Amino acid sequence: TAAVAGYASAALVTARRHGLAQAATLAEWATARADLARGRPLDAADRLGPLVGPGPRRGHFAVWMLAVPCFVEAAVLAGQPEDARGVVADLARWAAFGADPHAPAQHARCQALLAADDREADDLYLRALALHDESGGDFERARTELLYGRWLRRRRRLREARGRLGAALVGFDRCGAGAWADQTRGELRANGAASGKEPAVGLSGLTPQQLRIARHVAEGATNREVAQRLAVSTRTVDYHLRNVFAALGVRSRVELARMIDQEQRQEQR
Repeated sequence: TAAVAGYASAALVTARRHGLAQAATLAEWATARADLARGRPLDAADRLGPLVGPGPRRGHFAVWMLAVPCFVEAAVLAGQPEDARGVVADLARWAAFGADPHAPAQHARCQALLAADDREADDLYLRALALHDESGGDFERARTELLYGRWLRRRRRLREARGRLGAALVGFDRCGAGAWADQTRGELRANGAASGKEPAVGLSGLTPQQLRIARHVAEGATNREVAQRLAVSTRTVDYHLRNVFAALGVRSRVELARMIDQEQRQEQR
């Protein structure tokens, strides 16, 4: 994130010098995302507020819409949810337009962040995750998993929180998003769960479907091959496999195969 902030700062200086409004907006957005990754939502909200509100600093609609999901997240985490409510309707219109495949999931996530009712928030987080399954993309899904896991932890739903936070950690590690992964590990520590390489649970903690998928994958099957064997969609396999990785604390198929082999050897003794 320090490198991102450095590049964004340099881009901002250049953009302002040459009057490049859209480039300046993108640089501000990148810096604010780095602030969010480092757990500084108030800084991010202060930076993004002028970009999403009415006024001369608001840029092209498509660029502006990049900033809105980050601003909503930053404002809510900074304890200023009312500042974010006015921009969600614009994000809804952008999501309905269909130009950005990630926008519907981001909109549902923003609605969850602003929901006053816990049941409504729960449903919206789950809807956002379902929409992420349709659009793909590990990073945006991991951000939603992190926010949902944090929300669950604060409501003392610790087992559910551990699963969501574990899935977020796997997603961020896949993307190489180190600062976001560190933030997630902090949430896991606060949740009382293991977040290092030691597994949070063994194979006995998996559901029957997760265990079937894990065993097929450990044998070398691809997600498509597992889907064909179990008569399910590849998205279903991918979803369960992410949860398997999170539950067992593994980060690759090789680690998963090694763990299953070790447990099978122990069972045979």
